[in-house]
Amino acid sequence: MRGAYRLAGFDLDGTLLEEDSSWAAIHRFFGTTRESQQSLKLYSEGKIDYKEFMRRDIAAWPKGVTLAEVETILSGYRIRREAPETLRELRRREIEPAIVTSGIDILAEKVAEELGIKHWIANGLRFDSSGRILPTGAGRVDPTRKDVAYLSMLKSLGVDAKETIAIGDTVYDLAFMKSAGKGFLLAHSTRVVDPSIIHIEKLTDIFKHI
Repeated sequence: MRGAYRLAGFDLDGTLLEEDSSWAAIHRFFGTTRESQQSLKLYSEGKIDYKEFMRRDIAAWPKGVTLAEVETILSGYRIRREAPETLRELRRREIEPAIVTSGIDILAEKVAEELGIKHWIANGLRFDSSGRILPTGAGRVDPTRKDVAYLSMLKSLGVDAKETIAIGDTVYDLAFMKSAGKGFLLAHSTRVVDPSIIHIEKLTDIFKHI
């Protein structure tokens, strides 16, 4: 029987997945991590917006990167061990899972399909007709404003944010977590000083609080 919550929003990288970032995985593969860190610093300082941050990330990669190459780079993802159990229990309680990520849609779609998650939103890469990457991506989820994408998703589903929980793993997820009825931080590497956020050590810990 359904309780107080109707939907659970999950971050992807570092939350449902063990890996920290799909963007970082591509940068590590191409040896462009330094360029990415420089852009992240500018973005974090408010000197560039997320659209420009994405553009710089993509521009740092070799010319002519293909969709097939990106799919191969991202294919080694590992779903967090307790994620399937967590999703089964949510569904038993009639709580619909969803993904809200600033990661890459190619990966989000694969994980959503594997875990049977119907609702997801992610940032996108664009490719031309020959499968080669275009210089501008599709910015749908600003990392520091994930709440905007989340609330838009909830509106389209007819779900009140108070009837949801949100689970993330970094300070970038803070606005997202705070926009839900109850927010959880998977505190494997980060902690926040905010009494409204519940720190958990594993995904299944959410059931101690809902």
